[in-house]
Amino acid sequence: MPTPHEVLTQLLSGAQADTLNATGGEGWQTAAAAIQTFLGSPAEASEVDARLVMPDEIIGRFADPHLAATLELSTSADQSGTAYLVLPTAIAAMFLDSQADNPEDEEQQTIVIASTVLGQVVQALNSQLFGRSDAGLVVAVDDVLANTMPETLGGMDEPCMLLTATIGGSRILPFSLVLPGTFLDILAGAMQSAVSAPASAPVTAAAPLPQESFSFELTQDEIEAAELLDEPMPEPVLASVGGGRGNPIGGEPPEPARPTPISSTVSRARFAPLPEPDGPPRHSGIDLLAGLQMNVSVELGRTELTVSEVLGLGPGSVIELDRLAGEPVDILVNDRLIARGEVVVVDENFGVRVVEVVRRGAEQEERAG
Repeated sequence: MPTPHEVLTQLLSGAQADTLNATGGEGWQTAAAAIQTFLGSPAEASEVDARLVMPDEIIGRFADPHLAATLELSTSADQSGTAYLVLPTAIAAMFLDSQADNPEDEEQQTIVIASTVLGQVVQALNSQLFGRSDAGLVVAVDDVLANTMPETLGGMDEPCMLLTATIGGSRILPFSLVLPGTFLDILAGAMQSAVSAPASAPVTAAAPLPQESFSFELTQDEIEAAELLDEPMPEPVLASVGGGRGNPIGGEPPEPARPTPISSTVSRARFAPLPEPDGPPRHSGIDLLAGLQMNVSVELGRTELTVSEVLGLGPGSVIELDRLAGEPVDILVNDRLIARGEVVVVDENFGVRVVEVVRRGAEQEERAG
């Protein structure tokens, strides 16, 4: 079976393969440090395998339930490439210690935890490795979706390196990286001056770098033990609005309506008493992420305007949105729709009361319908 370096030489030049082999070595050490912080034990790569494939040859490989993370690479020269990290859903749920009462909720929770952990890994790679590139190299996690690889692979037509391995430690997680030739070519060019790449020096995968800025707060036990007691609230009057054998690499406006003030009252949330602790708390994967801050935004609606319409905007202009007064607003976490709610007023500030939690993928299903 060829090593990743040998497969790379089939796609790229020898010098590029050397650069990527060294990049992969350093990248795994950086990623392992972040994963170790989550696991609480060292993370090692084993069962590493690589082969040169065409996308349609491996569609059947991803017939079982899986999670696919889209990795977007870009440089300051406007070069861009896309690769895919694929995890088996059930094993990922166990690895990430996802806990839920039904499969749909477990899948959703696993996606949230995987997105967060992967985001931490990519942040470490950008700051500790890719940041050394003179080409302004940045890698980002575009999204984590369920069971999308067959369709994705069906739309690809360039040779790829399929890299598979298993993350070992206190728990194990097999994963696959689908790395198209274009992605690898851009990565090699961007990292050429940033790594030392002797072809004869194999890269080891075991020892992670020292932990630096990774930290997680252990507070989710208390949150999960608390039961939010819902209280009736007067109907609000909403506004009519204007206005990765080597290392892994790795919405014709009608007549404008006059805005109506939003008015309501909100009571303080009350929680049921916490139970007495029963021995040392068991910290699950979600516990370790509970202290991470996430950006929450509320979207009142959208619309589309032509360039001339945008240029014609000025004080007093009214933009009609694609949502009726009284309809729920979208609640987004890190730009992903997770719930819908109604606008309320808390003291003198706006707030949103959650009325519906959106299942992962529902937004795409609604748009497709």
